[in-house]
Amino acid sequence: MDVNFISNWPGSGLILGNPLESYGYALAAFCVALALIHIVKNLGMNRLKALAAKTETDLDDLLLALADKLTWFEFQLAAFFVATRYLERTPPFDRTLKAVLLLVFTYRGITLLQELLNYWIKRVAARRELSGQAKDSVVRSTQVILRTLVWVGAALFVLDNLGVNISAVLTGLGIGGVAVALAAQAILGDLFNFFVILLDKPFNIGDFIVSDAVSGTIEHIGLKSTRIRSLSGELVVVSNSNLLGSRIRNYQDLEKRRVLFKTGVVYGTKPELLRKIPGIIKKAVQGCKAEFDRCNLYNCGDFSLDFETVYYLGEPDYSAYMAAHEQVLLAVLEGLAAAGAELAYPTQTLLVKK
Repeated sequence: MDVNFISNWPGSGLILGNPLESYGYALAAFCVALALIHIVKNLGMNRLKALAAKTETDLDDLLLALADKLTWFEFQLAAFFVATRYLERTPPFDRTLKAVLLLVFTYRGITLLQELLNYWIKRVAARRELSGQAKDSVVRSTQVILRTLVWVGAALFVLDNLGVNISAVLTGLGIGGVAVALAAQAILGDLFNFFVILLDKPFNIGDFIVSDAVSGTIEHIGLKSTRIRSLSGELVVVSNSNLLGSRIRNYQDLEKRRVLFKTGVVYGTKPELLRKIPGIIKKAVQGCKAEFDRCNLYNCGDFSLDFETVYYLGEPDYSAYMAAHEQVLLAVLEGLAAAGAELAYPTQTLLVKK
């Protein structure tokens, strides 16, 4: 509606198109709305503080931090919006007020959402037991990606509510996104697999893994690649897609290592001694504090009678496993030598017919 400023308002009874009592109602509504917001905020903060004092979780601390993000300017802006409902307004005024409210509270919503995302990212990183540079790299990389998505979504939301036709924008983003996806297919695949590693947790920093690509200890998990310190000492950089596309054996959670080895004695060994060999090997294994499983004569080979032995070690460390297995083998050799059993070695006998 048209509004004319009338300077001699006592005669006309209107100021900017509104009677004096309307301004009184608007002022009263502004004060009441501001008081209610103040009371609700204080009650909510007091309740959250009391809850935070009784609980050990950090979720209530997060809620307190989010509540502190709200400022008095935003409260006053909300109260001013309520007050203007009691006044006659011009379309330009309404559009301006709508734009201000939209920008201010959209920005505040973005900051609150970012706090929630940061909380979630840090919780995920803590569950993965990441620390130091690895944790900082994962947290910062994920924050950059999610913040970009949040700001793009917020910009489209604001433009749409301001009356801008975003169909053309979305179409352009779609076409551009397809082009970028085709051009950077490998990079996006590595990026997607980074989140797979982050959420599915096939391995952590410090884990020893064996894959089709490389065997070694995980030192760094990045957005595009994973760095592995191989057994020979060099640092191997493998893309996340290639690493997850291969078969991975993670030895970090190994509780019991199964060890299988074979022993061959010569043909001509008496059956009585062959029956004693499993007991000799069992005694040697148990003497090295390993869990004996079985020992059997399983094959009559080309030049030996072969025994297969299986035992378990409760030590996941590879160096400790090699030291223990060495002790087992030495004890087996000593036991067989004491019993008079002769170990076989590759031989070939040639029979000549005279």
